Amino acid sequence: MGINLKIASRFLKSNKAQTILIALGIALGVTVQIFLGLLIKNLNNDQINQIVGNTSQITINNKENSSKTFGNYDSIINNIKANHKEISEITGVLDTPGLITKGEASTSILVRGMDFGNGANIYDVQKDLVKGTMPEAKDQVVIGEGIAKKYDYKVGQKITFSEANMQKKTVVVSGIANFNVAQLNNSWVVTKLNYAQDLFNEQGKVNSIEMKLYNKDIFSADTIAKSIQGTLNSSLQVTNWKETNPSLLNALSGQSSSSMTIQVFIIISVAMSIAGVLAVSVMQKSKQIGILKAMGIKNSGAASIFIYQGGILGVIGSIVGGILGVGLFEVFSNAIKTPSGAPIVTGHIYVSYLIISIVIAIVVAILAAVFAASKSLKLDPMEVIRNN
Repeated sequence: MGINLKIASRFLKSNKAQTILIALGIALGVTVQIFLGLLIKNLNNDQINQIVGNTSQITINNKENSSKTFGNYDSIINNIKANHKEISEITGVLDTPGLITKGEASTSILVRGMDFGNGANIYDVQKDLVKGTMPEAKDQVVIGEGIAKKYDYKVGQKITFSEANMQKKTVVVSGIANFNVAQLNNSWVVTKLNYAQDLFNEQGKVNSIEMKLYNKDIFSADTIAKSIQGTLNSSLQVTNWKETNPSLLNALSGQSSSSMTIQVFIIISVAMSIAGVLAVSVMQKSKQIGILKAMGIKNSGAASIFIYQGGILGVIGSIVGGILGVGLFEVFSNAIKTPSGAPIVTGHIYVSYLIISIVIAIVVAILAAVFAASKSLKLDPMEVIRNN
């Protein structure tokens, strides 16, 4: 093995220009593959986070009427926490529609009571606050920026709104938030769950249980939802983000499929170039191979020389390509910005994907070298020496 590896190394050194070109070809292919892979993975995750990241990914509500309240929600939540470790956040939610009227203007609102504690903070309202504080008293609420601007509400000011039954309620603005979605900014009035239950006389009841998954489990939402459904009574139903966002799911699948197709063709082109160049190398080194065979080296030994060459080229090209691919992606993610100054894509490096890509490129290089090695098996040492 040692002597064959040394011979392979000498063959590569004997034609440095060719060796460098092959290694650069592999590096270029791996660079493009890793850049595209990281780009698509980050785009997919960004789209998921923007659309479903800070919303309920699995929701339980009444099957007949989604706004109808139900009790015993604490028991359901505790059971889900105990049996589904994929759930990162879970909370009961009490949604109550209302109407703010001020002079000639009126706005439909949605008063949302939810928990903000550890393990229940799906919407991260604290992060969205632009003024004031989170609700700390039973009559306090956080309102969206749109409502505040439309009616010139300030922190500490009272808001009076009407329920569907025309009963009036008065609350105090403790904070103003930018929920990053115009519809939410123009309609959401958020408070603690127990405050909302007292405000609307719905003690111990919610009209939905909302859940958020860990990022690694987001695409398993349908399977997890089905499992949860099996533990509930027939009056409740479980929905998940994949059901409610089929167009997003199709877009993500299309992006991933396109990226995979491109990467496969890149790998095939790299493999074909390695196989072709090493096959030519067999012909160029036929005299040396013939002499080595005449000296007693076995066919398998001669073949291993070219396999070692493929391995060496694959390792060098893949590592260089990996470094260049990550570097190119970092430059792209830091240099290309949205009009607001935020990166178009997050610059997360998926180490496992990087390692797998490099390993695949090395394996492909070795397999391509096997084709060239098979050519060396057919060389007759006496014929080669006689003809040369």
